Amino acid sequence: MATIRDVSQLAKVSQATVSRVLNGTVPVSTTKRTAVLAAIEQLGYQPNAFARSLATNRSQAIGALVSELSSAAYGDIIRGIESVVEARGMHMVVSSGHARSDLERRSFEFLKERRTDALIVQIDATGDDELAAWVEQASLPVFVVGRHIPAIGDRCVYLDNGAGGALATRYLIERGHRHIAHIAGLMRIPDARDRLAGYREALAEHGIEYDEALVAEGGFVEEGGYRAMQQLLAREISFTAVFAGNDQSAAGALKALREAGLNVPDDVSLVGFDDLFIAHYLYPALTTVRQPFAEMGQAAAWLALNALGIGQEEEVTRRFDPVLSERDSVTAP
Repeated sequence: MATIRDVSQLAKVSQATVSRVLNGTVPVSTTKRTAVLAAIEQLGYQPNAFARSLATNRSQAIGALVSELSSAAYGDIIRGIESVVEARGMHMVVSSGHARSDLERRSFEFLKERRTDALIVQIDATGDDELAAWVEQASLPVFVVGRHIPAIGDRCVYLDNGAGGALATRYLIERGHRHIAHIAGLMRIPDARDRLAGYREALAEHGIEYDEALVAEGGFVEEGGYRAMQQLLAREISFTAVFAGNDQSAAGALKALREAGLNVPDDVSLVGFDDLFIAHYLYPALTTVRQPFAEMGQAAAWLALNALGIGQEEEVTRRFDPVLSERDSVTAP
């Protein structure tokens, strides 16, 4: 197996010059660089990654911490990060917090201990103040996806969830609906609170009184949406449309409506949030608010690479605006 000494001898340069070419830390003349690269190719030399990380104090890896690896939404975030990171010859180390604050803390520390060069975090259970403290106290760059925390605003990549909630509700109102129910996420999650606030904002804009009896928590999962819809129907309060806090809870709500003998959209119109692949394959296809998960992951990755001095994106979008994807689940009441 070839060594760095073999490369230096074949290229007729010092071992230090070979190291500079491999690490990219110090400029090397074009002539010497070309000679070193030719020797590496001829000998089939493979640098020792661990030794290289010790020399450069870089692991060439970006850590990513998400709430749930099984979620399609978070999978899109990971793919977005990966597309940028791998194009720069780096790797990813991924961990999950399973929406539990203790596990999120453990995973955060795990990724730091693995000497990742930067961290990208998407978690729900840890509060804003605590997460902001993690970011500010970390010895490496940390960026947050899917949340806006004012104290660390320049480190956050997020969707305007309040605007998204208002967009979905306003769309239903403009089609003639006045009695609109909302299946919310868990109120401890900022996204859920912001989407509910947007729902209330749109109602107020059109002089529609907010009715707490038309709101039920679905927890952003199919089963939660199913049970929340059953609760709404059991209250025997009339509604002609539903804004579900995400596509998964919308899928559960659709099942409950069918079991109750109600047709979507003829009896009840339905709007979701996220625009996951499931929205295309539900019947009817789901009108929903698009959340650009992959693009948000890419933006966070560029921020991380820029912080490390190896990025190329000068203008990185931090706040994304929601867009409505119109399909077949809404009609006039």
